[in-house]
Amino acid sequence: MGGETFGCIEMEDYMRALAGAVTPNRASIINFRRMVPRSRDDGMLKHAPTLDENEPLTTNTVMRRLQEALDPSTCILCETGDSWFNGLKLKLPPGAGFEVQMRYGSIGWSVGATLGYSLAGMLEGKRLISLIGDGSFQMTAQDVSTMIRFQANPIILLINNKGYTIEIEIHDGPYNIIQNWDYTGMVEALWNGKGKLYTAKVNTEPELVHALSTALQKKDHVCFLELQIDTHDCSKELLEFGARVANANGRGPILQDMLH
Repeated sequence: MGGETFGCIEMEDYMRALAGAVTPNRASIINFRRMVPRSRDDGMLKHAPTLDENEPLTTNTVMRRLQEALDPSTCILCETGDSWFNGLKLKLPPGAGFEVQMRYGSIGWSVGATLGYSLAGMLEGKRLISLIGDGSFQMTAQDVSTMIRFQANPIILLINNKGYTIEIEIHDGPYNIIQNWDYTGMVEALWNGKGKLYTAKVNTEPELVHALSTALQKKDHVCFLELQIDTHDCSKELLEFGARVANANGRGPILQDMLH
Protein backbone atom coordinates (compact mmCIF):
# COMPACT_ATOMS: atom_id res chain seq x y z
CA MET A 1 0.00 0.00 0.00
CA GLY A 2 1.68 3.23 -1.18
CA GLY A 3 4.94 1.34 -1.61
CA GLU A 4 4.87 0.03 1.95
CA THR A 5 4.50 -3.59 2.99
CA PHE A 6 2.57 -4.66 6.08
CA GLY A 7 2.87 -8.13 7.55
CA CYS A 8 1.45 -10.28 10.33
CA ILE A 9 -2.00 -8.74 10.00
CA GLU A 10 -5.03 -10.82 10.90
CA MET A 11 -7.81 -10.74 8.28
CA GLU A 12 -10.37 -9.94 10.99
CA ASP A 13 -8.38 -6.88 12.08
CA TYR A 14 -8.01 -5.75 8.47
CA MET A 15 -11.73 -6.12 7.72
CA ARG A 16 -12.75 -4.26 10.88
CA ALA A 17 -10.40 -1.39 10.01
CA LEU A 18 -11.67 -1.34 6.41
CA ALA A 19 -15.31 -1.29 7.59
CA GLY A 20 -14.57 1.73 9.74
CA ALA A 21 -12.92 3.58 6.86
CA VAL A 22 -15.65 3.28 4.22
CA THR A 23 -19.07 4.92 4.00
CA PRO A 24 -21.87 2.35 4.50
CA ASN A 25 -24.14 1.78 1.52
CA ARG A 26 -27.00 -0.66 2.11
CA ALA A 27 -28.51 -0.44 -1.39
CA SER A 28 -27.29 -3.85 -2.53
CA ILE A 29 -28.39 -5.76 0.56
CA ILE A 30 -31.78 -4.01 0.54
CA ASN A 31 -32.35 -5.04 -3.08
CA PHE A 32 -31.17 -8.58 -2.34
CA ARG A 33 -33.65 -8.93 0.53
CA ARG A 34 -36.44 -7.64 -1.69
CA MET A 35 -35.68 -10.25 -4.35
CA VAL A 36 -34.78 -13.18 -2.05
CA PRO A 37 -36.76 -12.93 1.19
CA ARG A 38 -36.16 -15.32 4.07
CA SER A 39 -37.99 -18.57 3.44
CA ARG A 40 -38.39 -22.21 4.36
CA ASP A 41 -40.47 -22.88 1.28
CA ASP A 42 -38.86 -24.39 -1.80
CA GLY A 43 -41.77 -23.50 -4.08
CA MET A 44 -41.64 -21.32 -7.18
CA LEU A 45 -42.59 -18.25 -5.15
CA LYS A 46 -40.79 -17.75 -1.86
CA HIS A 47 -42.99 -17.12 1.17
CA ALA A 48 -41.62 -14.07 2.94
CA PRO A 49 -42.51 -13.59 6.60
CA THR A 50 -45.68 -11.59 7.16
CA LEU A 51 -44.87 -7.90 7.16
CA ASP A 52 -46.14 -5.46 9.75
CA GLU A 53 -48.18 -2.38 8.92
CA ASN A 54 -45.09 -0.14 8.96
CA GLU A 55 -43.10 -2.22 6.45
CA PRO A 56 -43.25 -0.88 2.84
CA LEU A 57 -44.87 -3.12 0.26
CA THR A 58 -42.52 -5.18 -1.94
CA THR A 59 -42.97 -6.94 -5.26
CA ASN A 60 -42.25 -10.32 -3.66
CA THR A 61 -45.06 -9.76 -1.17
CA VAL A 62 -47.47 -8.78 -3.94
CA MET A 63 -46.70 -11.92 -5.94
CA ARG A 64 -46.94 -14.17 -2.87
CA ARG A 65 -50.38 -12.81 -2.00
CA LEU A 66 -51.46 -13.03 -5.64
CA GLN A 67 -50.36 -16.67 -5.77
CA GLU A 68 -52.55 -17.41 -2.76
CA ALA A 69 -55.55 -15.79 -4.48
CA LEU A 70 -55.40 -17.84 -7.70
CA ASP A 71 -57.99 -20.48 -8.52
CA PRO A 72 -59.07 -22.29 -11.73
CA SER A 73 -61.36 -19.40 -12.70
CA THR A 74 -58.48 -16.87 -12.66
CA CYS A 75 -56.70 -15.48 -15.70
CA ILE A 76 -53.44 -13.53 -15.40
CA LEU A 77 -52.34 -10.85 -17.87
CA CYS A 78 -48.82 -9.38 -17.58
CA GLU A 79 -47.75 -6.04 -19.03
CA THR A 80 -44.37 -5.45 -20.67
CA GLY A 81 -41.65 -5.00 -18.02
CA ASP A 82 -40.92 -6.67 -14.71
CA SER A 83 -44.44 -8.10 -14.68
CA TRP A 84 -43.15 -10.47 -17.39
CA PHE A 85 -40.67 -12.12 -15.05
CA ASN A 86 -42.80 -11.98 -11.92
CA GLY A 87 -45.83 -13.42 -13.68
CA LEU A 88 -43.84 -16.34 -15.09
CA LYS A 89 -43.06 -17.48 -11.53
CA LEU A 90 -46.72 -17.97 -10.67
CA LYS A 91 -47.90 -21.55 -10.34
CA LEU A 92 -51.27 -21.63 -12.08
CA PRO A 93 -54.06 -23.94 -10.95
CA PRO A 94 -55.45 -26.26 -13.64
CA GLY A 95 -57.80 -24.28 -15.87
CA ALA A 96 -56.33 -20.86 -15.09
CA GLY A 97 -55.23 -18.66 -17.99
CA PHE A 98 -52.06 -16.68 -18.64
CA GLU A 99 -51.35 -13.97 -21.21
CA VAL A 100 -48.01 -12.25 -21.83
CA GLN A 101 -46.55 -10.36 -24.78
CA MET A 102 -42.81 -10.99 -24.68
CA ARG A 103 -41.41 -10.66 -28.17
CA TYR A 104 -43.05 -7.48 -29.43
CA GLY A 105 -42.63 -5.65 -26.13
CA SER A 106 -45.27 -2.98 -26.76
CA ILE A 107 -45.56 -0.83 -23.62
CA GLY A 108 -49.20 -0.10 -22.80
CA TRP A 109 -50.77 -2.98 -24.69
CA SER A 110 -52.16 -4.57 -21.54
CA VAL A 111 -54.82 -1.96 -20.74
CA GLY A 112 -56.69 -2.47 -24.00
CA ALA A 113 -56.06 -6.20 -23.77
CA THR A 114 -57.55 -6.17 -20.26
CA LEU A 115 -60.73 -4.64 -21.67
CA GLY A 116 -61.18 -7.30 -24.34
CA TYR A 117 -59.94 -10.28 -22.36
CA SER A 118 -62.04 -9.53 -19.29
CA LEU A 119 -65.25 -9.19 -21.31
CA ALA A 120 -64.56 -12.43 -23.19
CA GLY A 121 -63.54 -14.23 -20.02
CA MET A 122 -66.77 -13.30 -18.27
CA LEU A 123 -68.65 -15.38 -20.85
CA GLU A 124 -66.74 -18.44 -19.63
CA GLY A 125 -66.90 -17.62 -15.93
CA LYS A 126 -63.31 -16.34 -15.78
CA ARG A 127 -61.97 -13.37 -13.79
CA LEU A 128 -58.96 -11.48 -15.14
CA ILE A 129 -56.18 -10.08 -12.93
CA SER A 130 -53.81 -7.73 -14.76
CA LEU A 131 -50.32 -6.70 -13.63
CA ILE A 132 -49.62 -3.28 -15.15
CA GLY A 133 -46.79 -0.81 -14.53
CA ASP A 134 -47.50 2.89 -14.07
CA GLY A 135 -45.51 3.95 -17.15
CA SER A 136 -47.36 1.48 -19.34
CA PHE A 137 -50.72 2.47 -17.86
CA GLN A 138 -50.16 6.11 -18.79
CA MET A 139 -50.06 5.11 -22.47
CA THR A 140 -53.61 3.74 -22.65
CA ALA A 141 -55.31 4.56 -19.35
CA GLN A 142 -58.52 5.79 -20.96
CA ASP A 143 -59.58 2.22 -21.75
CA VAL A 144 -60.59 1.84 -18.10
CA SER A 145 -63.52 4.12 -18.92
CA THR A 146 -64.76 1.61 -21.48
CA MET A 147 -64.30 -1.24 -19.00
CA ILE A 148 -66.63 0.53 -16.59
CA ARG A 149 -69.10 1.42 -19.31
CA PHE A 150 -69.42 -2.17 -20.56
CA GLN A 151 -69.50 -3.67 -17.05
CA ALA A 152 -66.25 -5.60 -17.28
CA ASN A 153 -64.89 -7.04 -14.03
CA PRO A 154 -61.07 -7.13 -14.14
CA ILE A 155 -58.82 -6.69 -11.13
CA ILE A 156 -56.02 -4.31 -12.13
CA LEU A 157 -52.89 -4.34 -9.98
CA LEU A 158 -51.23 -1.03 -10.88
CA ILE A 159 -47.53 -1.21 -9.97
CA ASN A 160 -46.71 2.39 -9.08
CA ASN A 161 -42.91 2.48 -8.98
CA LYS A 162 -42.79 6.03 -10.34
CA GLY A 163 -41.01 5.38 -13.59
CA TYR A 164 -40.01 2.99 -16.35
CA THR A 165 -38.12 0.51 -14.16
CA ILE A 166 -37.30 -1.79 -17.08
CA GLU A 167 -35.74 1.14 -18.94
CA ILE A 168 -33.88 2.26 -15.81
CA GLU A 169 -32.18 -1.15 -15.68
CA ILE A 170 -31.25 -0.89 -19.39
CA HIS A 171 -30.12 2.74 -19.57
CA ASP A 172 -30.83 5.06 -16.67
CA GLY A 173 -31.62 8.72 -17.17
CA PRO A 174 -34.10 11.45 -16.23
CA TYR A 175 -36.34 10.47 -19.16
CA ASN A 176 -37.28 7.29 -17.25
CA ILE A 177 -38.90 9.22 -14.41
CA ILE A 178 -42.54 10.06 -15.16
CA GLN A 179 -45.16 12.35 -13.69
CA ASN A 180 -46.64 10.52 -10.70
CA TRP A 181 -50.39 10.55 -11.23
CA ASP A 182 -53.06 10.10 -8.62
CA TYR A 183 -54.02 6.86 -10.36
CA THR A 184 -56.99 5.94 -8.21
CA GLY A 185 -58.22 9.53 -8.43
CA MET A 186 -57.97 9.47 -12.21
CA VAL A 187 -59.84 6.17 -12.49
CA GLU A 188 -62.54 7.52 -10.19
CA ALA A 189 -62.83 10.57 -12.46
CA LEU A 190 -63.38 8.25 -15.44
CA TRP A 191 -66.02 6.41 -13.41
CA ASN A 192 -67.81 9.65 -12.41
CA GLY A 193 -70.39 7.78 -10.34
CA LYS A 194 -71.67 5.70 -13.24
CA GLY A 195 -71.10 1.95 -13.14
CA LYS A 196 -69.37 -0.26 -10.60
CA LEU A 197 -65.84 0.55 -9.48
CA TYR A 198 -63.67 -0.30 -6.49
CA THR A 199 -60.33 1.44 -5.91
CA ALA A 200 -57.68 1.27 -3.22
CA LYS A 201 -54.23 2.73 -2.59
CA VAL A 202 -51.96 0.07 -1.09
CA ASN A 203 -48.76 0.81 0.83
CA THR A 204 -48.32 -2.23 3.09
CA GLU A 205 -49.03 -5.97 3.15
CA PRO A 206 -52.05 -5.71 5.51
CA GLU A 207 -53.57 -3.12 3.15
CA LEU A 208 -52.88 -5.44 0.20
CA VAL A 209 -54.56 -8.39 1.92
CA HIS A 210 -57.66 -6.31 2.64
CA ALA A 211 -57.85 -4.71 -0.82
CA LEU A 212 -57.28 -7.96 -2.72
CA SER A 213 -59.84 -9.81 -0.61
CA THR A 214 -62.39 -7.05 -1.20
CA ALA A 215 -61.69 -7.02 -4.96
CA LEU A 216 -62.16 -10.79 -5.23
CA GLN A 217 -65.55 -10.45 -3.53
CA LYS A 218 -66.72 -7.64 -5.85
CA LYS A 219 -67.17 -9.93 -8.84
CA ASP A 220 -69.20 -7.43 -10.86
CA HIS A 221 -66.86 -4.44 -10.40
CA VAL A 222 -63.83 -3.04 -12.14
CA CYS A 223 -61.32 -3.25 -9.28
CA PHE A 224 -58.26 -1.00 -9.38
CA LEU A 225 -55.53 -1.41 -6.77
CA GLU A 226 -52.68 1.10 -6.83
CA LEU A 227 -49.65 -0.61 -5.30
CA GLN A 228 -46.86 1.64 -4.03
CA ILE A 229 -43.54 -0.05 -4.87
CA ASP A 230 -39.98 1.29 -4.63
CA THR A 231 -38.50 2.27 -8.02
CA HIS A 232 -35.57 -0.14 -7.65
CA ASP A 233 -37.62 -3.06 -6.35
CA CYS A 234 -37.38 -5.46 -9.27
CA SER A 235 -36.66 -9.12 -9.99
CA LYS A 236 -33.17 -10.53 -10.49
CA GLU A 237 -34.35 -11.61 -13.94
CA LEU A 238 -35.00 -7.99 -14.90
CA LEU A 239 -31.55 -6.97 -13.67
CA GLU A 240 -29.99 -9.64 -15.88
CA PHE A 241 -32.23 -8.74 -18.81
CA GLY A 242 -31.38 -5.06 -18.47
CA ALA A 243 -27.66 -5.77 -18.38
CA ARG A 244 -27.85 -7.96 -21.49
CA VAL A 245 -29.93 -5.46 -23.46
CA ALA A 246 -27.66 -2.59 -22.41
CA ASN A 247 -24.65 -4.58 -23.57
CA ALA A 248 -26.32 -5.35 -26.90
CA ASN A 249 -27.30 -1.70 -27.38
CA GLY A 250 -23.69 -0.65 -26.78
CA ARG A 251 -22.19 -2.85 -29.48
CA GLY A 252 -20.72 -1.25 -32.57
CA PRO A 253 -22.14 -1.90 -36.06
CA ILE A 254 -20.04 -5.04 -36.58
CA LEU A 255 -22.71 -6.83 -38.58
CA GLN A 256 -23.18 -3.84 -40.88
CA ASP A 257 -19.46 -3.76 -41.61
CA MET A 258 -19.51 -7.44 -42.48
CA LEU A 259 -22.48 -7.02 -44.82
CA HIS A 260 -20.71 -4.25 -46.72
